[in-house]
Amino acid sequence: MKSKFQHIIDQHHGILYKIGRAYSHDKADFEDLYQEMLIQLWQSFPRFQQQSKLSTYIYRVVLNTALTHQRKQKQQLKAVPLEEQAFRIKDHNGDWPIEAYEKEKKIDLLYECINELKKEDRAIILLHLEGSSYEEMAEITGLSSSNIGVRLLRLKKKLHKLLIKKGYERV
Repeated sequence: MKSKFQHIIDQHHGILYKIGRAYSHDKADFEDLYQEMLIQLWQSFPRFQQQSKLSTYIYRVVLNTALTHQRKQKQQLKAVPLEEQAFRIKDHNGDWPIEAYEKEKKIDLLYECINELKKEDRAIILLHLEGSSYEEMAEITGLSSSNIGVRLLRLKKKLHKLLIKKGYERV
């Protein structure tokens, strides 16, 4: 079961990364949340009954873990802004090429704006960025497909305004 679980985590690492990054405030918080998401997935994995897609199940567990983690964090500390290089990824030489740096700055700005959204709205935009269908988003969030469509349209406009407000000119 351990190797099967590891294979599943390897395939769905992006889900954990995106949700973890959107619901954490710095590198240490991200690492704690990522660890907690893995624990919750491991503990709940035997109960997965394949009544939905595996990715849908993973989103539910990971998103619920992130929301619980965030509630705990709010009780303990006030939010700390993202560190500029907390999530930066080096290239294979360990260098920071200008293009990669600029791309990471844009990604950091996007996640900074996503962090300003309400918790449920963050989930919707992350699912959209992952390429989920309205039906999948509805199943994960408990909202209707039509409600997802309306909210997504509003969220895109809101993110657009936030990005412009924060200085990203090519939106």
